[in-house]
Amino acid sequence: MSAKAKPRLIISAPHSGTGKTTLTIALMAALCKRGLKVQPYKVGPDYIDPGFHETVTGRPSINLDGWLLEDNVNRYLFDKYNNDADISIIEGVMGLYDGYGSEPMLGSTAHISHLLKSPVILVMNVKGMSTSAAALVHGMKTFRDIPIKGVVINLPMSERHYEILKETIEINTNVPVIGYLPKLDEVKLESRHLGLIQSSEIDDIKSKIDRLGDMITDTIDIDKLIEIAGSGESLEDINRGTASNQYHVHIAVAKDKAFSFHYNENIEMLKESGAQIHYFSPLKDDRLPDECDGIYLVGGYPEVFAKELSSNTNLMEDIRKKADEDIPIYAECGGYMYLHETITNLENETYKMVGIFQGGAYMKKRLQNFGYVSVRADKDTPIFNKDTVFRAHEFHRSVVDRTAEPAYITGSKRDKKWHCGKLYKNVYGMYPHIYFPAEPAIPDKFLDTALTVKTKGDK
Repeated sequence: MSAKAKPRLIISAPHSGTGKTTLTIALMAALCKRGLKVQPYKVGPDYIDPGFHETVTGRPSINLDGWLLEDNVNRYLFDKYNNDADISIIEGVMGLYDGYGSEPMLGSTAHISHLLKSPVILVMNVKGMSTSAAALVHGMKTFRDIPIKGVVINLPMSERHYEILKETIEINTNVPVIGYLPKLDEVKLESRHLGLIQSSEIDDIKSKIDRLGDMITDTIDIDKLIEIAGSGESLEDINRGTASNQYHVHIAVAKDKAFSFHYNENIEMLKESGAQIHYFSPLKDDRLPDECDGIYLVGGYPEVFAKELSSNTNLMEDIRKKADEDIPIYAECGGYMYLHETITNLENETYKMVGIFQGGAYMKKRLQNFGYVSVRADKDTPIFNKDTVFRAHEFHRSVVDRTAEPAYITGSKRDKKWHCGKLYKNVYGMYPHIYFPAEPAIPDKFLDTALTVKTKGDK
């Protein structure tokens, strides 16, 4: 079988909260137990689900996004990572047709299914439903002619309820019902304000995942799912060339429980351009890596670990020192909050932070901004030039103090506009998350700034 025709499945649903992540993780675990190499993907901007995927499969989970990325970039990323895999599992985002605005085939899971010619398995929460489930499946299948090749029922009320659902769906839609997810209280995945608890924070996570994989083999026809996965059509070759490998610099990247929200491909693109990556923990390390030409402070949950972060004064002093030496620092969302003078959590407790940016960051009970944004640079920064326009996404429940300084970029969502970043010397932070494959000039500019500063220091 051609690498381009390797088995692949998309796990989707009519809406959020139906069990996509649970089924995805359980299926990956069951397939891995069979000795298969499983390549995970996630549709849309998400960090937490990919963390679970990687824990299960031992392989990085790659984000595919029909709004942030051009179609050829999505195809390239899909092809880049599945060449040595036996099967690819793609977890969808929200409902099957939910994406950017009112257009069902833009930024949605359906968009990715169409682009990658991939069969879809629909997981459905059927509480309070029987024959109407068939109408729902029929509508999801025919709305844009998406190849829904199977249904998994989540939490049927009884075996009899499941049999009724299976019969009515198969008779009225010609879509097979592959099985069901039983009640899984002992392996329930907990949530917090931005989604699921991170996999790194769950005690005994691997045994819980093993249990999930074992449980679904009793209620879901895994062989049938593998057969459906093999029905995907061949895809054309995609070649994006090779990276320049010209930026021989050392980049320190924050990585621990407080800072874990980064795209795998962001790090890979830095490496492919010649950077050496050195991870450090703002929670535990008292200084930055010895070789440090630039710093990447990724997103995460600094508000959850604010007390521990504030006690690591030596590291924060080291970061301030690097900032005053013109070392470029790029901080996104949680990393941006960390660079302010304080963070105040939902319990109204305030903790001192790095203090490069004036003012504090404050947690709120409601989301402050959520979704895709278009960003325009109002001035030059260490990661992009003035008037650069690019796509990104925001997802946060905090706000920051604003000052009169003009060093902002402007984010926009339809007719709404706001300032979303701050600049100090070669330090730039902002709420929007950037997916580097969407705008390769951004990592290049970051590394070029680092190399320029390094070269000046070597003279």
